[in-house]
Amino acid sequence: MMVWIVIVVIAGIFAAWRIGYSVRKSNDNLPALTAIAEMSEAEVNNILPGYQINQLREVWGEPDESKEGEDRWKTGDVTLVVNYKNNGVVAICGLKDENGLSIEE
Repeated sequence: MMVWIVIVVIAGIFAAWRIGYSVRKSNDNLPALTAIAEMSEAEVNNILPGYQINQLREVWGEPDESKEGEDRWKTGDVTLVVNYKNNGVVAICGLKDENGLSIEE
């Protein structure tokens, strides 16, 4: 009986670690920029907020455009607009088409 309890506890710890790793904001969990461009704006805003802007720059390279509190990456006809707080944490994102209009998929 004691062996089963130990096995269940170890399995529970492993499962908790896997869940914690998969939801944390690490560079490993950041989707490719091309994958982001294929998502809806709502999906992008579920994934990116909470990341540091430096993490995005490290994984995707320097933005095509940058100004205070906002970076823009272009991929194909889609531009990802990332707004971040003073502390560098991503707050909200948007997807724009080649005309600068929001993509509302």
